[in-house]
Amino acid sequence: MENMEHKKVAKFLAIIGYIFMILSFFEIEFFILFNFTEFNDIETDPVLLLDFIYGSDYISLTGTILWLFTVGSMICFLIFGFFILRTSKSEKIEDKLLAKLMVVIGMIIVLGAFVKMNYIVLLGKIKISTLHGKVAFQSALYDFNITPILPAIMWLYFISVTFFFMISGLITTALGIKWTLLVDRPEDTK
Repeated sequence: MENMEHKKVAKFLAIIGYIFMILSFFEIEFFILFNFTEFNDIETDPVLLLDFIYGSDYISLTGTILWLFTVGSMICFLIFGFFILRTSKSEKIEDKLLAKLMVVIGMIIVLGAFVKMNYIVLLGKIKISTLHGKVAFQSALYDFNITPILPAIMWLYFISVTFFFMISGLITTALGIKWTLLVDRPEDTK
């Protein structure tokens, strides 16, 4: 019976790993595409996000650093998805260790998602200079006079993926705790 549970948990972790890798891959692709978004009302001519996020007078150094940390967190989740997938494929891990590892994986996911969400929220609040004064970065993304609709959709995708990571981390932790209790129960009766 425990062998069947082990296979179910390994399959769950494999699915989580694949989902993390796919979502993170699309996040990185959207990020690359996002860099080539034109922003109007920054100057008289449209300016690419790439031009003003990396070293210009339109955004503070804090915004550039937050932007790079956000990208770094996307890459970390891609690597972590690969780690989860590799862990799920390993047949050398015992039930007890896998149960505890699942709790740790879930907590790392939750903490990483909270940190990533923090970067996104702080980046959204960074002020950028426009022709009409300073405006928050997120407000500029949702203002169709400054950007087209695609950056707003990408920004919502970044936020949605991070929420999914948080929820999947909580579910993984809860299932890990439940499985730890089920695995440890036979030892209590001896």
